[in-house]
Amino acid sequence: MNKNGLYGFFILFFMTICALPSVGMFFKEQPKPRANEILAPKPLLILPEGGINKNYLQNVTDYVSDHIAFRSELITVHNSILSKVFDTSASKDVVLGKQGWLYYKDTENDYLGKNVLSDAEIDIIANNIKMMQQYVEANGAKFLFFIAPNKNSLYGQYMPDLGAKFSQQSNAKKLMSALQKQNVPYIDFFTVFDEKEEILYHRLDSHWNNRGAALARDTILEALEIEQYIKWYDMPYDIIKNHKGDLYEMLYPMGKELDNNVIFQKEFEFTADNEIHAPDDIQIDTTNETKQHSLLMFRDSFGNALYPFMADSFGHSRFSRKMPYHFTMMEEVYADVVIVEIVERNISNLAKYAPIFPSPIVETDITQLQQIDVCDVVVEQSDLEGYSCIKATTNQKGKVYIQWQNQIYEAFITTQGQNGQALIAYVPEGTEMDLQAVFMI
Repeated sequence: MNKNGLYGFFILFFMTICALPSVGMFFKEQPKPRANEILAPKPLLILPEGGINKNYLQNVTDYVSDHIAFRSELITVHNSILSKVFDTSASKDVVLGKQGWLYYKDTENDYLGKNVLSDAEIDIIANNIKMMQQYVEANGAKFLFFIAPNKNSLYGQYMPDLGAKFSQQSNAKKLMSALQKQNVPYIDFFTVFDEKEEILYHRLDSHWNNRGAALARDTILEALEIEQYIKWYDMPYDIIKNHKGDLYEMLYPMGKELDNNVIFQKEFEFTADNEIHAPDDIQIDTTNETKQHSLLMFRDSFGNALYPFMADSFGHSRFSRKMPYHFTMMEEVYADVVIVEIVERNISNLAKYAPIFPSPIVETDITQLQQIDVCDVVVEQSDLEGYSCIKATTNQKGKVYIQWQNQIYEAFITTQGQNGQALIAYVPEGTEMDLQAVFMI
């Protein structure tokens, strides 16, 4: 082969290698999302509501980037080189810890005591949770709240050296202190897990393992004063290396390393009322005919391992990942127990989203209230049959009450207001003319 032919061969070879990932999109199976990843959808030239998509070229670029052939393999090779050779995480979502431990990047601020919520924001959250408790108990059920600790809040010894902490305060500590003052029933799982010598979270995953979930279940039933015929935490178990951690999958989508998994020898007795596609389904309903009580549990990804233990402990259970929390589901499942679980890193969400249930009527002397000004007032139809949703904004801080159709209601408060704190109230159907005044104590 002459020199020109050799050059031509290498040019053709190089162009083939460059084109292979793009051309392979048409022949290779489409990639599946990694862990919490959301892949770009197919670009649309014509929008569903009509008109040309002005971002079409950018959408095409995003789609090709997410669906290119051999993407997972290339990411795995690239990230492996960076982590093993340069001790650097190529994922913005994953922190490389010591001894092969992985942590979720979004928990770093909590670990360092950075950007802790203000006292006013904590008060908003605590007051909204108090209103949840009051609604649940007014409907004849028990209420319980708890925070699932971030992995590095319990096992920070494997975190990389990040320098001195900004503060010893944390959102979790501040919120539990505020709930204690309001007499809201909660569980301090930071203390519960700290008291155990064994590690109850996965090394390559952001969540507790099945032993941790079993301990959580036993603690919850004890707090609810529900008789436990068995303690799952004390049940015999085997350890099998078959768990692919969510953090590991984010970093090495085609990696083969597996984490230890706890498999209890006792089988669960509950049955699913509808098909369960995955542990993180938006809604899961279960039945155990050997048990009593009906449970409504609002949960997040920490419920993936926890829900089977809870489902096995109640006659009927509904596990919901919907946000905001729709408390009127109590009526659908005849719940006599309602639990709200949230992971530590998402505590701030409780200040952003108001729960959905009728705002409570407040028996108070109107002369004891101070009328305030509000802006951005909207009265719209709500998800609650027979109720309107009032939204407004005020630059005042504290509890807010509205006078609606000659009744005083307490409003939910969120931090979503453009010009101050936002108020949301679910009141009997009406129009803006029915809003007579807004007050604070």
